[in-house]
Amino acid sequence: MSSIPLSFAYRAQSVDGQPLSGTIDAADPDQARQQLESLRLRVLEIEPAKARETTGAKRLGGEDFLTFNQQLAHLTSAGLPLEHGLRLIAQDMRRGRVASTIRQIAGELERGEPLGSAFERHASRFPPAYGRLIDAGVRTNNLSGMLLNLGEHLRTLGRVRAALWRAMAYPLAVFVALCLVVAFLGGWVFPQFADIYRMWHTQLPWATQFLIDNGRLIGVIAASLAVAVVALLLLYRILATMGLHRGLQDGLVLRLPLVGPVVQRSLIARWCDAVRIAVTGGMDLPVAMRTAADAVGSNRLERDTRHLIGRLESGQGVDSNERFSVMPATVPAAIELSSRHGGLPQTLATLAQMYQQQAQAKVGMIPAVLTPLMLALLTGIIGFIILAMFLPFVRLISAISGGKW
Repeated sequence: MSSIPLSFAYRAQSVDGQPLSGTIDAADPDQARQQLESLRLRVLEIEPAKARETTGAKRLGGEDFLTFNQQLAHLTSAGLPLEHGLRLIAQDMRRGRVASTIRQIAGELERGEPLGSAFERHASRFPPAYGRLIDAGVRTNNLSGMLLNLGEHLRTLGRVRAALWRAMAYPLAVFVALCLVVAFLGGWVFPQFADIYRMWHTQLPWATQFLIDNGRLIGVIAASLAVAVVALLLLYRILATMGLHRGLQDGLVLRLPLVGPVVQRSLIARWCDAVRIAVTGGMDLPVAMRTAADAVGSNRLERDTRHLIGRLESGQGVDSNERFSVMPATVPAAIELSSRHGGLPQTLATLAQMYQQQAQAKVGMIPAVLTPLMLALLTGIIGFIILAMFLPFVRLISAISGGKW
């Protein structure tokens, strides 16, 4: 039984001593070494390419990737050989590992590796499904258009994300600051007042007694809430950078009031736009849907996509009363209708724009709702604490003045 070919990364030297590196397919390392030596190369190092790629792999960041994608699109439209263009881009990259990856891709293209396959081999450094979209652009001879469409899609996504973070920043900052203030009062100020009131040997108002009895517990709870909010935000950003945020997004973020509807509509807009890009690039509709679901990165939306593909491929059509986990019923119905009568890319573009506008509108509602709530919460808690702590002083002064205050 023949062995399944594997990919091995190598470093070697040519006959004249020039360093070479890249990947080669073989059944095992010995066969890979023999193939390289048959090309009169002196092998210095050889190991499974997947192991090298995943060790310390770091995804290309948002702005860096947009710059790279735009440069690649312009080089493609200008007719410059991709291998040469990728090496020029690698020289501009500041991150050594990313530049090394791009040089490896250029080397693989020089050895005849298809462009899409070369990017898929290094998929951990690029956004999901990037290699498949590139491959579709190559097959339809419209790679530059595909890359420019993808760049515009990612810029739109970045604007929605930035607007959401800006809308959430002030209310969250107020909440964290309030928790820290309450934690300080409960851990240090309340005990000081407790010592003072204990010397009076008088019955305290219920509000004052409640804060004295539970002050430390209130402080611990407030500090824990502040730490939890900051930790969740940091965890989400870290997981998003690593591409591992699906579980947190589907299990928590989509269920949050105010924020969940924004994220849901943003996911739908991104999915529709990604399907449009893939269909324009020549992919079949089911393949385009699967690629879009991978690119968006939502397990719940991926399940909806599989269910929708199953119904469309079986010829059952879409039931208007059927409920999906994330996807609104409007999207499957519009896709089914336009796929039968033509104009699918235009329909997808319209759907993407509609849900993007809805997401932006709901982003504007977040500060309009949360900011007054946070201010009311801040005023109520701080006011209650001040009243509870100083009410005994008011009673004492009233008693001293003979009931006249």
